[in-house]
Amino acid sequence: MRSQAELGNEGGDDICFNAQSSLLAGGCAYGVSAYLLRRDHPRLKWGGVALAGITAMQWVEGLLWLDGPAPHGTVNQLLTVGLIPLALLAQPWGPLLGSMYELPVKPRRVPFFVVLIAGLAIVVLARAVYHPTQTQVTPQGHLNWWSPQNPPVYVAWSYGLWALVIGAPFLLWWRPFWQAVLIVSWGWVWATIGFVLTDSAASYWCFYVSFYAVFVLVYAVMVRDVDRSTPAAAEQPGC
Repeated sequence: MRSQAELGNEGGDDICFNAQSSLLAGGCAYGVSAYLLRRDHPRLKWGGVALAGITAMQWVEGLLWLDGPAPHGTVNQLLTVGLIPLALLAQPWGPLLGSMYELPVKPRRVPFFVVLIAGLAIVVLARAVYHPTQTQVTPQGHLNWWSPQNPPVYVAWSYGLWALVIGAPFLLWWRPFWQAVLIVSWGWVWATIGFVLTDSAASYWCFYVSFYAVFVLVYAVMVRDVDRSTPAAAEQPGC
C-alpha cells in the first residue's frame, strides 16, 4: 500500500495539492495583505485583514505537505489539532474583523456578533463531532484534516452554512453590492466544484485565495488613499 507521502506527491503535480503551491499562494496573498494594510484607506485595510484570514489555511496546509503528512507524526498532530481550527476560524473572522476599519460595530452589533459567534460555534462543534487527530491524504491526493474517515464526508447543509458564514461580512457590508457578490460567488463556485468533483470538499480553497488577492490588489490600484487634509472620503471606483 502506498504511503501518505507518496499519495501527496501524486497529487502534488496540480496546484493546491503540494507544499510549493500552498506556500506560494500564502506568500503572495500575505504580500498583498501587507501592502493593503500600509495604505491609508479603510476599505483596503478591511481587504487586507480579510485576505490574511482566508489565506491562513494555505500556510497550515503547506506545512502539512512538507511533513508528508506523516501518519501519526507529532508535527501532523500538532498542526491538525492546534492550527487547523485557528485557520478555519480565521476564514470568517478575518473579513468580519477587517470590516471594523470601515464600519463601527455599535450600529450593526447584532449581525456582527451573530456572525462572530456562528463562526466560532461551527468550528468548535465540527471539531468536537469529528475529532480528527491527524491529517490524511485522500485517494485522490487531497488533504483530509476534517475527520478520521478517509475520504471525509461533508454534510451538504453544514458545508453550505460555513460558506455562507464566510461570505456574510462581504454580503452584509461591502458596497457596492455587486462587488460583494463577485467576491463571494467565486469562492462558492470553487467550494461547489470541490464538493461535487473531489473526495475532499475543501481542496480548491487556494483558487479562491488567489482570486481574492488579485481582486483586492486591482481594487487598490483604482482607489486613492484618504486625504487627511480634508474631510472628504477617498475616491471610490465607479459601479
